[in-house]
Amino acid sequence: MNCKLTGNFAKMIQVDLAPGEEFYGERGSTVYIEDGITMTSEGNGKSLGKLLGAKLSGESFLIVHFRNNSHETRSLALGKHTCITHVKIDPSSSLICKSGAYFASNRHVDIDTRLSIASLFGGNGALLQRLSGDATVFLECFGDPVVIDLQYGQKVRVDENHFLAAQGISDGKISPDWSLKNIFGGEGLSLLEITGPGRVFVNP
Repeated sequence: MNCKLTGNFAKMIQVDLAPGEEFYGERGSTVYIEDGITMTSEGNGKSLGKLLGAKLSGESFLIVHFRNNSHETRSLALGKHTCITHVKIDPSSSLICKSGAYFASNRHVDIDTRLSIASLFGGNGALLQRLSGDATVFLECFGDPVVIDLQYGQKVRVDENHFLAAQGISDGKISPDWSLKNIFGGEGLSLLEITGPGRVFVNP
């Protein structure tokens, strides 16, 4: 499989699928698909309750499953008005994202909705997404994200409007940083305090 991010600030993914290869994307993101590729809407294996939670988190009810059923390499493209970045995940390093960040993946991933008090008081709403699996996932972002690698016990405070994702960091290591100084400094009620070890992705 060959995935290519194209456009200014990578607003479109072009994917070449060999015979039998598959790809997954958010509903409504298709730019074009060549003949021989089938599209199937899936509920991502969720129960009705999880689907409703996914909708509340900003994720579409359905994920589109693309498969090349032809005997030759075929292409498709997915696009967004925002920018797109990619992150590799595996079973040992799930990804916690801001609501609605998931855009596409080269393999099936589990997308769970998480209740987050830190995010609620941080201004991102009460729900986050957790992406789990063994895949390259593509996320919506504002531009080329800043990547911060945290060592054990190391902390960073991130403005809620610029938080994109955290990898290898548990829910309990993301907490609201309440401070009146933040309010009078124009930063709002709260920053998100994230404690390592792990990796943090910040929107510019």
